[in-house]
Amino acid sequence: MDQYLKSEWALKYAFLFIGLTGFSLAMFFLLLFALSEHLGFAFAYLVAAAACVLLNGYYVSHVLGGARQGAGFGIALAGLYGLLYGILASEDYALLMGSLLVFGLLTAAMVLTRRVNWSGLGQE
Repeated sequence: MDQYLKSEWALKYAFLFIGLTGFSLAMFFLLLFALSEHLGFAFAYLVAAAACVLLNGYYVSHVLGGARQGAGFGIALAGLYGLLYGILASEDYALLMGSLLVFGLLTAAMVLTRRVNWSGLGQE
C-alpha cells in the first residue's frame, strides 16, 4: 500500500476520531444545561464532566490501543474541566484567569513544538 493511500485512510479516520470526540465534548454542555435544572449547577457540572471524561477516555483507549493512553487523555480532559469550573466559579476574575490560561497553553504549545521541522513532516 502506497503512502498516499495510507494518508487518505488516516484522514478518513481523523474525521471520525475528531468528529466523535467533538460531538461527545459538545454533549457536555447539553448535559450540563439539562442536569442543572434538576440537580443544581455544581453537581450537574460534576456529573456531566465525569460522563464525558469516562466516555472519551474509553473511546481513546480503544482507538489508541491501550488503557494507559485512554487514562492519560481522561486525566487531561478532567483537568481541563476542572480549570473551566474554576474559571466559572471566580466571577470577578474569570476574564483574567481565562486569558492567563489561554496564554499559558499557547506558550506551552510553542515551547514544545519549537524544534519541529514543519516543512519536513511526512518526508522519510
